[in-house]
Amino acid sequence: MLLVEFFGQTMNVNKHLQKNRQDSNIDNEVFWFLIDNDRLHKQYFHSLAKYIFNQLQHKDIDKAADVKKFMPMVKSGCLEYYNEKKLPGHFEDNFDKEAMKDLCDKLYDHYIEDIKNKQYQIDL
Repeated sequence: MLLVEFFGQTMNVNKHLQKNRQDSNIDNEVFWFLIDNDRLHKQYFHSLAKYIFNQLQHKDIDKAADVKKFMPMVKSGCLEYYNEKKLPGHFEDNFDKEAMKDLCDKLYDHYIEDIKNKQYQIDL
């Protein structure tokens, strides 16, 4: 999205999104694929949510470090998506580091309020 009205100049407010619309749709598909994948949640997210919740309780939040902790879940999910959808090219061509970092940010932002509000049944 480009905003001209508010800033008087063209400004891209969608940081690090892929250049074309098709790539952007793939980013959204992968994001929802990660959220809807029970195996990934059991393997990665539950322990991560518990860790983040404990940090919130002690007010010892380091968002940058917490976002990075989503990377194993994102890599595993992207690989699973790549294999399931039989995407053309190499894995790295479809999912570069910036795209995976953006997915980590999106997941953190998506989950943080629910973690704060104890929306997940995690052994705390």
